[in-house]
Amino acid sequence: MEYKYKIDGTERAIAIEESGGLLHVALDGNKYEVEAVPAGDGFLLMKVDGKTVPVRFARNEQGIHVMLKGTYVVASEPGDSSGSGAGDAFDIVDGKQVLVAPMPGQVVKVNVNVGDIVHKKQCLVIVEAMKMENELNTAIDGTVTAVHVAAGQQVGALQALVEIMQAEGVE
Repeated sequence: MEYKYKIDGTERAIAIEESGGLLHVALDGNKYEVEAVPAGDGFLLMKVDGKTVPVRFARNEQGIHVMLKGTYVVASEPGDSSGSGAGDAFDIVDGKQVLVAPMPGQVVKVNVNVGDIVHKKQCLVIVEAMKMENELNTAIDGTVTAVHVAAGQQVGALQALVEIMQAEGVE
């Protein structure tokens, strides 16, 4: 099965086939044999070339969300033409950014309201997770179209927090 995703504006594809209890992965002309060991709800331990890497994942209508070594990716399903985005806990599709929680935690502060104009790299929400405050920033200039959380609220990994529509004429 092939999945498409974007990182820093570059579209990439990854092919994954299962055989003999292993995942056979093709990425950028390289092939890997990967053992995926379930490690709880939404978590896998991926064993590649003798190294174990923890992976968080979730699936929703936008595709498969994956957090790997601090990089967040939304991969579109085969046949899905919606595209995908990547970065520090965000997804940009058709000029719309959905800021999501990178991990379970508690919302400490929401810095925006619906209708606010925001600028690239502006801190929109602060989420505390594992005793650390994580400032979640927008990746685009635009207008806040939805705020799904409030201070004090518990959030799950990859839960939508804020939606922004990109300003016209801005890429």
